[in-house]
Amino acid sequence: MSARILAYSATAGYRHDSIEPSIEALKTKASSINVEFDFTEDKSKFTDENLAKYDAILFLNNSGIILDDTGKAALQRYLNVGGNFIGVHCASDALRDTPFIGRQIGAYFDYHPDIQDSVVDVVDNTHPSTKMLPAHWKLLDEMYNFQSDPRAVGAKVLLTADESSYSDPGERKFDHGTPHPIGKYVLD
Repeated sequence: MSARILAYSATAGYRHDSIEPSIEALKTKASSINVEFDFTEDKSKFTDENLAKYDAILFLNNSGIILDDTGKAALQRYLNVGGNFIGVHCASDALRDTPFIGRQIGAYFDYHPDIQDSVVDVVDNTHPSTKMLPAHWKLLDEMYNFQSDPRAVGAKVLLTADESSYSDPGERKFDHGTPHPIGKYVLD
Protein backbone atom coordinates (compact mmCIF):
# COMPACT_ATOMS: atom_id res chain seq x y z
CA MET A 1 0.00 0.00 0.00
CA SER A 2 1.33 3.44 -0.92
CA ALA A 3 1.84 6.16 1.63
CA ARG A 4 -0.65 8.96 1.09
CA ILE A 5 0.56 12.54 1.46
CA LEU A 6 -1.38 15.79 1.31
CA ALA A 7 0.95 18.29 -0.39
CA TYR A 8 -0.11 21.84 0.47
CA SER A 9 1.50 24.67 -1.51
CA ALA A 10 -0.62 27.72 -0.66
CA THR A 11 1.22 30.99 -0.11
CA ALA A 12 0.18 34.25 1.52
CA GLY A 13 3.56 35.93 1.10
CA TYR A 14 6.43 35.37 -1.29
CA ARG A 15 5.70 32.67 -3.88
CA HIS A 16 8.66 30.67 -5.15
CA ASP A 17 8.77 29.93 -8.87
CA SER A 18 9.87 26.41 -7.90
CA ILE A 19 6.47 25.38 -6.52
CA GLU A 20 4.97 24.22 -9.80
CA PRO A 21 8.12 22.36 -10.97
CA SER A 22 8.29 20.74 -7.52
CA ILE A 23 4.73 19.50 -7.87
CA GLU A 24 5.51 18.09 -11.31
CA ALA A 25 8.66 16.38 -9.98
CA LEU A 26 6.72 14.80 -7.11
CA LYS A 27 4.04 13.60 -9.53
CA THR A 28 6.74 12.03 -11.69
CA LYS A 29 8.48 10.31 -8.76
CA ALA A 30 5.38 9.25 -6.82
CA SER A 31 4.97 5.70 -8.10
CA SER A 32 8.70 4.92 -7.95
CA ILE A 33 8.83 5.91 -4.27
CA ASN A 34 5.50 4.25 -3.43
CA VAL A 35 3.74 7.48 -2.51
CA GLU A 36 0.38 8.87 -3.56
CA PHE A 37 0.22 12.67 -3.42
CA ASP A 38 -2.87 14.84 -3.30
CA PHE A 39 -1.90 18.41 -4.21
CA THR A 40 -3.90 21.39 -3.02
CA GLU A 41 -3.84 25.05 -2.15
CA ASP A 42 -7.30 24.86 -0.62
CA LYS A 43 -7.21 25.53 3.12
CA SER A 44 -10.68 23.99 3.50
CA LYS A 45 -8.96 20.58 3.13
CA PHE A 46 -7.66 21.02 6.68
CA THR A 47 -10.42 19.24 8.58
CA ASP A 48 -10.18 16.33 11.01
CA GLU A 49 -11.98 14.02 8.61
CA ASN A 50 -9.82 14.88 5.61
CA LEU A 51 -6.44 14.94 7.36
CA ALA A 52 -7.12 11.50 8.88
CA LYS A 53 -6.81 10.07 5.34
CA TYR A 54 -3.11 10.95 5.15
CA ASP A 55 0.11 9.41 6.38
CA ALA A 56 1.77 12.84 6.22
CA ILE A 57 1.12 16.50 5.49
CA LEU A 58 3.71 18.19 3.26
CA PHE A 59 4.10 21.97 3.39
CA LEU A 60 5.68 22.74 0.02
CA ASN A 61 7.29 26.19 -0.05
CA ASN A 62 4.49 27.88 1.86
CA SER A 63 4.80 31.40 3.20
CA GLY A 64 2.68 33.63 5.36
CA ILE A 65 -0.50 32.78 7.24
CA ILE A 66 -1.83 30.03 5.00
CA LEU A 67 -4.43 28.47 7.31
CA ASP A 68 -7.31 29.96 9.27
CA ASP A 69 -7.91 29.05 12.92
CA THR A 70 -10.09 26.08 11.95
CA GLY A 71 -7.38 24.64 9.71
CA LYS A 72 -4.66 25.23 12.30
CA ALA A 73 -6.72 23.45 14.96
CA ALA A 74 -7.33 20.46 12.68
CA LEU A 75 -3.62 20.27 11.82
CA GLN A 76 -2.68 20.41 15.49
CA ARG A 77 -5.11 17.59 16.33
CA TYR A 78 -3.71 15.53 13.42
CA LEU A 79 -0.17 15.99 14.76
CA ASN A 80 -1.25 15.33 18.36
CA VAL A 81 -2.46 11.85 17.42
CA GLY A 82 0.80 10.99 15.64
CA GLY A 83 0.37 12.47 12.18
CA ASN A 84 3.54 13.27 10.24
CA PHE A 85 4.64 16.68 9.00
CA ILE A 86 7.16 17.50 6.27
CA GLY A 87 8.20 21.09 5.61
CA VAL A 88 10.13 21.99 2.45
CA HIS A 89 12.24 25.13 2.01
CA CYS A 90 10.05 28.19 2.55
CA ALA A 91 7.75 26.23 4.89
CA SER A 92 9.96 27.76 7.59
CA ASP A 93 8.37 31.10 6.69
CA ALA A 94 4.76 29.93 7.13
CA LEU A 95 2.38 30.24 10.07
CA ARG A 96 4.73 32.28 12.25
CA ASP A 97 1.73 32.98 14.50
CA THR A 98 1.36 29.29 15.33
CA PRO A 99 3.70 27.93 18.05
CA PHE A 100 3.09 24.25 17.32
CA ILE A 101 4.21 24.77 13.72
CA GLY A 102 7.33 26.51 15.00
CA ARG A 103 8.13 23.35 16.96
CA GLN A 104 7.46 21.15 13.91
CA ILE A 105 9.65 23.30 11.66
CA GLY A 106 12.36 23.60 14.30
CA ALA A 107 13.25 27.21 13.48
CA TYR A 108 11.67 30.03 11.51
CA PHE A 109 13.31 31.61 8.47
CA ASP A 110 15.30 34.83 8.98
CA TYR A 111 16.87 35.68 5.61
CA HIS A 112 19.04 34.25 2.87
CA PRO A 113 21.84 35.63 0.72
CA ASP A 114 21.47 35.67 -3.07
CA ILE A 115 21.02 32.39 -4.88
CA GLN A 116 24.49 31.04 -5.58
CA ASP A 117 26.62 27.93 -5.71
CA SER A 118 26.99 26.48 -2.22
CA VAL A 119 28.15 23.25 -0.63
CA VAL A 120 25.94 21.16 1.64
CA ASP A 121 27.44 18.57 3.98
CA VAL A 122 25.63 15.41 5.05
CA VAL A 123 26.14 14.99 8.80
CA ASP A 124 23.92 11.92 9.14
CA ASN A 125 23.96 9.48 6.21
CA THR A 126 21.90 6.85 8.02
CA HIS A 127 18.53 8.61 7.72
CA PRO A 128 16.32 7.45 4.80
CA SER A 129 16.25 10.98 3.38
CA THR A 130 20.04 11.31 3.25
CA LYS A 131 21.46 7.82 2.76
CA MET A 132 21.61 8.23 -1.05
CA LEU A 133 23.45 11.57 -0.87
CA PRO A 134 27.19 12.14 -1.25
CA ALA A 135 29.04 13.40 1.84
CA HIS A 136 29.34 16.86 0.24
CA TRP A 137 27.60 18.25 -2.79
CA LYS A 138 27.49 21.52 -4.65
CA LEU A 139 24.16 23.07 -5.49
CA LEU A 140 22.67 26.35 -6.62
CA ASP A 141 20.26 27.52 -3.93
CA GLU A 142 19.36 29.98 -1.20
CA MET A 143 21.14 29.11 2.02
CA TYR A 144 18.54 29.91 4.64
CA ASN A 145 19.47 31.52 7.94
CA PHE A 146 17.12 30.89 10.83
CA GLN A 147 15.89 32.83 13.85
CA SER A 148 17.03 30.15 16.28
CA ASP A 149 19.01 26.93 16.51
CA PRO A 150 16.62 24.07 15.72
CA ARG A 151 18.70 21.82 17.98
CA ALA A 152 17.33 23.86 20.91
CA VAL A 153 13.91 22.24 20.37
CA GLY A 154 15.35 18.78 19.87
CA ALA A 155 15.78 18.80 16.10
CA LYS A 156 18.21 16.32 14.64
CA VAL A 157 20.28 18.06 11.97
CA LEU A 158 20.93 15.94 8.88
CA LEU A 159 22.40 18.53 6.50
CA THR A 160 24.54 21.60 7.09
CA ALA A 161 25.67 24.45 4.88
CA ASP A 162 29.39 24.94 4.39
CA GLU A 163 29.44 28.67 5.08
CA SER A 164 32.91 29.01 3.51
CA SER A 165 31.47 27.92 0.14
CA TYR A 166 29.28 30.98 -0.49
CA SER A 167 29.03 34.69 0.22
CA ASP A 168 26.62 35.98 2.85
CA PRO A 169 26.92 39.75 3.28
CA GLY A 170 23.70 39.89 5.33
CA GLU A 171 23.52 40.89 8.97
CA ARG A 172 22.71 37.93 11.17
CA LYS A 173 20.53 39.00 14.07
CA PHE A 174 19.99 35.47 15.39
CA ASP A 175 22.15 32.49 16.25
CA HIS A 176 21.00 29.40 14.40
CA GLY A 177 23.87 27.30 15.73
CA THR A 178 27.01 25.77 14.31
CA PRO A 179 27.38 24.04 12.00
CA HIS A 180 24.77 25.88 9.93
CA PRO A 181 21.59 23.71 9.91
CA ILE A 182 19.84 23.25 6.56
CA GLY A 183 18.06 19.88 6.71
CA LYS A 184 16.60 18.60 9.96
CA TYR A 185 13.79 16.70 11.55
CA VAL A 186 11.92 17.02 14.82
CA LEU A 187 10.35 14.11 16.65
CA ASP A 188 7.54 15.52 18.76
